[in-house]
Amino acid sequence: MKPTHNRYKKKPPVFTGPRERLSQMLVRMRQLEGNPHYIALGMAVGIFISITPIIPLQTIVAVALAFLVRGSKSAAALGTWLSNPLTIPVVYYANYKLGCMLLGYQKTLDSIAFDSFSQLMELGLEVTWAMIVGGVVIGAVLGVAAYFTTFRVFITIRRRARQVDSDSRPRP
Repeated sequence: MKPTHNRYKKKPPVFTGPRERLSQMLVRMRQLEGNPHYIALGMAVGIFISITPIIPLQTIVAVALAFLVRGSKSAAALGTWLSNPLTIPVVYYANYKLGCMLLGYQKTLDSIAFDSFSQLMELGLEVTWAMIVGGVVIGAVLGVAAYFTTFRVFITIRRRARQVDSDSRPRP
């Protein structure tokens, strides 16, 4: 009796490095189904939500929003991977600085001396509002860029797949 090969591949480790995570994301992106507009809309929603400061709810909100705009829910979930422990401090700081600039806040976290925790808590709503405003603006810009980039990438992927299929067909 011949030994059978295990049909199931070993799952990748949960904690992987950035290079492995990127390659996993690219593989998952290629496996997405649907027309390029559908996928690109989902990716744009995911990227937009990943920039906003709602970290524990990002995937849920992105999938719900993708459902509402009729975009790919899988692509939206993948798009939220932009925010991760390495990028969150940079993204949130950029959101805060842009929000302060747009709202005209004179005092920022850089210029305030924290003598007590209560002083920091007094800034709570101001900081939150600045992060939301900055996040919506940055997220909108990145979301639009993600839409057009993803749209072009998937048109190219689908075109190449059609060429490979037509080249591999036997000729009569």
